[in-house]
Amino acid sequence: MIEESTEIIGEFKELYDKVKLCYQCGTCAGGCPVFKQYSRFNPRRIMEKLLAGEFTKELFDDQQIWFCTGCYTCSTRCPQGIDICHVINGLKNMAVKVKNTPEGIITEMTAILETGVTAGISQSALKRRTKLELPEILPPDLNEVQKLMEVTGVVAKLNSLKELAEQ
Repeated sequence: MIEESTEIIGEFKELYDKVKLCYQCGTCAGGCPVFKQYSRFNPRRIMEKLLAGEFTKELFDDQQIWFCTGCYTCSTRCPQGIDICHVINGLKNMAVKVKNTPEGIITEMTAILETGVTAGISQSALKRRTKLELPEILPPDLNEVQKLMEVTGVVAKLNSLKELAEQ
């Protein structure tokens, strides 16, 4: 069991109250677009581990939780009404707290802070939009993005993750 933080254990207990309704029907995996392309990511297996009490560092170390795109397909299809996506997001939040965040997530967060987006739009896509007479895509208000990231604590968390990565 993860012992780094009683706060993490408390968060797990809160998640477990949602997970314990799962009867392992597999509907979540059957509808998951990530599972269809990458069978190592399996929301049913994640739920199974949690039901079995396998709340260990390995749950965060294999980093499978980070493959979830947050599409909520699993949550909308669950016959028990379990918000599986919310559970996985909770696990991601816990992983950050136990200092287990993939480098790619840190890179994306940095890109959003610096540019407001994770990836720019290609010139060919912009040309096609013009040809199709679609409206111009305006850049995000970077000041607003940075303010939101500051107020929500993302900047502070990002800075601490970067410091850990440098060690």
